[in-house]
Amino acid sequence: MEIEKLIDISDPVYTFCEVMDHIDLSRYFVAKGYKTGRPRCDERKLLKVILFAFMENGISSLRDIEKFCRNDIRYMYLLDGMKAPSFATFGSFIRKELTDSMEQIFLDVNTYIFQ
Repeated sequence: MEIEKLIDISDPVYTFCEVMDHIDLSRYFVAKGYKTGRPRCDERKLLKVILFAFMENGISSLRDIEKFCRNDIRYMYLLDGMKAPSFATFGSFIRKELTDSMEQIFLDVNTYIFQ
């Protein structure tokens, strides 16, 4: 079954995705040439989930975000087939990738919205 059919057409997740699709997120993530270990999670999907949780719920705990990814169809839509990440994965991603760039990401999102 297609997830899109289960989500109401007026749900904010669609507007959120439209905004995020117009922002160049690649400039915030440095390509790392990891050749061993488990395959990495898609950084764009992780960022979308974190920002959507922030938009919907204010500041959410990482455990809550993990729960949303397992139980809320809208978060499954954002993950687009990716297995629900653990709270530890979100924490590591925030520490390693977003610490220095989160403010600029919010600025880019707001700039796009108010154009």
